[in-house]
Amino acid sequence: MPFPENARNRRVLVLALILVGSVAVVATLKLPGVFIAALLIAAALLMLHTRPDASEQAALRSSIRLSAEDIEDVLAEYEDFRSSEAAEKIADRTLYRPALLDLDCSDPTIEAFHYEISGARRFLRRLNLRVNAEEVSTNELESLLKVTDERARELKETWLSARRAAFALGPKYEKNEVKNRALRRQALEEQAFEEEENEGRSA
Repeated sequence: MPFPENARNRRVLVLALILVGSVAVVATLKLPGVFIAALLIAAALLMLHTRPDASEQAALRSSIRLSAEDIEDVLAEYEDFRSSEAAEKIADRTLYRPALLDLDCSDPTIEAFHYEISGARRFLRRLNLRVNAEEVSTNELESLLKVTDERARELKETWLSARRAAFALGPKYEKNEVKNRALRRQALEEQAFEEEENEGRSA
């Protein structure tokens, strides 16, 4: 039987083995075995409740940081595209992919990217506090890792897709004139906030 990977399952298995061993001790030693078994069970319960799997939590935190860095890399790439003074970056955002800077571009792929990047910024601001909370459990860290991995994957995919879409539109794309651009940006932020609230409830 393979050893369980989940920390909670491992604790249950260890406790079950100790209980079986305690029964064997009682059956063998009779009355003295009762005292020995009681001590074993008490020690096991104390260990399970007061010593979390620190090594597993450290590994999970490290994995979460790596996934968060993947998100930060995409944010840095977009910021470089948006504001770099390098000649190739200026040409990229003015001659080849100007639509990628238009928050009101009607292309659904570019819209999706701006939605994802707005949510990613908010997510990273909250992630560090959640990961380093004193009472965070191993299961919560596992859930955070899953969410962070998914965030990183989706952001990378939408970034690459948005670049392709903006290049296809070219420099003469028809801008989507929106009367109230501030309202549109607010709607994107509200969507990102709602998504984070849903993630918080699922974590």
